[in-house]
Amino acid sequence: MKKLDLYITKKFLGTFIFMIMVIMSIAIVIDISEKLRDFTNPDYNLSFWEIAIDYYPYFFLHYVNLFSYLIIFLSVLFFTGVMAQRSEIIAILCNGVSFWRFTRPYMVVSTALLIFALFMNHLMVPNANKQRLLFESKYTPVNGSFQNINLQMNEKTTLHYKVFNAKLNIVTRMWVETWEKNDRGLYELKTDMQVMKAYGDSVSNLWKLDKVFIREINDSNEVVKEIATIDTVLSFNVKDLGQRDNIMESMTTSELVKFRNQERNKGSNIVPKIEIVLYERSAYPFATYILTLIGVAVSSRKSREGVGKNIIIGLMASVLYIFFMKMTTVASLNVGLAPVVAVWVPNVIFTVVAIALYTIRLRE
Repeated sequence: MKKLDLYITKKFLGTFIFMIMVIMSIAIVIDISEKLRDFTNPDYNLSFWEIAIDYYPYFFLHYVNLFSYLIIFLSVLFFTGVMAQRSEIIAILCNGVSFWRFTRPYMVVSTALLIFALFMNHLMVPNANKQRLLFESKYTPVNGSFQNINLQMNEKTTLHYKVFNAKLNIVTRMWVETWEKNDRGLYELKTDMQVMKAYGDSVSNLWKLDKVFIREINDSNEVVKEIATIDTVLSFNVKDLGQRDNIMESMTTSELVKFRNQERNKGSNIVPKIEIVLYERSAYPFATYILTLIGVAVSSRKSREGVGKNIIIGLMASVLYIFFMKMTTVASLNVGLAPVVAVWVPNVIFTVVAIALYTIRLRE
């Protein structure tokens, strides 16, 4: 590795790590302020070390991985802009180094970060999220209202509900479906229970159900029951209802593929959402290449406005990228756009933009 490559690599990684520490320090402080009441709840009796060891390392991994491509982009904009303001880039190019040669260490570092991000997305972070979500489900109960939610509670139980009031632990219009495998290895509906109103216990799995309609499906016939009120035990409690919707974050890619196939066999309407999560695990890391190329092309010019102009341009580009990603995701969930297209279209659009900007800079 030549001195130029080593110099840019140190700048790139040093700025990237520095920005991660700054951004995550702010994020952790904000999160602590929001969860302080739960952490100091005498019923939980949590110690400082339990919070610091059992929760925040996994919180750190999750959010660093989630925003890594944007942090990489801002890092490239910042340190390249500083180099441009100090006329370092002009000096490098005037010594016979082509702009393509100057860009090479950026792409080498981006490749290493991309490979690491793929490993994080598909394996490491899902395992970390298991611990994070377990901690949150125990010590940070949800206080809010959720509407029109479909959840996979376990391998055999699917839950749908109209409204869930997490403060009062009341569920309105709840459907609980129980599935079992048949001789062909496919899941078949065995029990369909519809409840007008359900009152749950946040400590145990005890439930009080009002106006219950139960349909039991056998091989040859169906048995229908109507019950005015019943006290029963279900395989979940109210704590699961507000937080289990993000259970896909805690699945490795192999587990997520298996989960998708199960839901597809059931005809579930959450299959597009599962596929979006699945494809995002590869699409987001590849955004590292695109945003790095845009960052180099934009910030390598010396500007009278200084580094601040590059940061503003970077933030605008980040907002546009997120906007396109969310827009196509909504189109996939509501209009029927294929999930793989919805996830990769923003990358394709920004690839064209990156190539155009880089080509213009290359010809200068």
